[in-house]
Amino acid sequence: MTVLKNLLSVAVTAAIVGATGAAMADTTAIEKLQADMPNNWGKWGKDDQIGALNYLDDKQAMRGVQAVKSGETFTLQLPMIHGIGPVFPGRLPAQHFMMQDESMYQTGKLDKLAGGVKYSDDAVFMYLQGTTHMDALGHAWYGDKVYGGVSADSTVHGHDHIDVSALADHGIVGRGVLLDVGLAKGGESGRLAPSSCVTLEDLKDTAKAQGVEIEKRDILLIRTGSVGRFYTDTPDAEWTATTEPGLCYSKELVKWVDDMEIPVIAADNLAVELVPQNIEGTDYVIPLHGALIRDLGVVLSELYWLDDLAADSAEDGQYTFMFTAAPLKMERGSGSPINPIVIK
Repeated sequence: MTVLKNLLSVAVTAAIVGATGAAMADTTAIEKLQADMPNNWGKWGKDDQIGALNYLDDKQAMRGVQAVKSGETFTLQLPMIHGIGPVFPGRLPAQHFMMQDESMYQTGKLDKLAGGVKYSDDAVFMYLQGTTHMDALGHAWYGDKVYGGVSADSTVHGHDHIDVSALADHGIVGRGVLLDVGLAKGGESGRLAPSSCVTLEDLKDTAKAQGVEIEKRDILLIRTGSVGRFYTDTPDAEWTATTEPGLCYSKELVKWVDDMEIPVIAADNLAVELVPQNIEGTDYVIPLHGALIRDLGVVLSELYWLDDLAADSAEDGQYTFMFTAAPLKMERGSGSPINPIVIK
């Protein structure tokens, strides 16, 4: 893939930070919006650390195994390239540094090991959500409580409650379903237009067009086509963080996710959802992060590379598969890089 873009523009960053600040100042808006909505606090006991991942029991792992037909494998992480990659405004792409390599031996700064072996070493600085990643259940909240009703003070200087390592300890194995909304609704480009809302009806229509039934406790992979704009030489539209298409909030969508006991929603964009949204005349930034993570304990996972999987599924008609992933065991972390694996 040819990479055309480097860091996000200052203008985009300022726009999203400004919108975020406005949303934070009006926390009562989302509290009111979510007042009569489902909530999973306490559903799995007062010490619950993994939320909707509780749905992924042994039976769900076997459903994933039973979805395998050919054994064909796809990895879904974006490439990690020094200084280059789509990231949420305010973050930086991974910074990769060689700490020792052949040049160190050539200049006499390092000696070969006994017997003549040489080796390289490197280091990386990165945001834990600076590539394909999984959000911890403490990553997003509103009011003064995170998932489970625990004080948001638990996030200060690291997560004392519901950090990403709790998800890592459980791991994720189940039946995954690809919903290629970009192909179904995006016209000739196969990508949704910038700022497009993906609705519950869009998900259902896409499943019907693909001939697949979404079942309880399925892991949803939603392809918008957005991230492909970042990596292509001839984009049909410019990639920007604030205009990526994604899920849009509706009470029907949130209730459906709860009724279907969906444990994980992943997508090929920065936030799963459209970042700025207007709901009944009020502006919000990432409202589904509040509804799904904070209230339902649904795990969100972002920045997937789904184009190769989508192309293969369009060819063979198989949109269900075994899905497996696990974040790193980053104690007290808000998120973690992952390299999800699909086995068809």
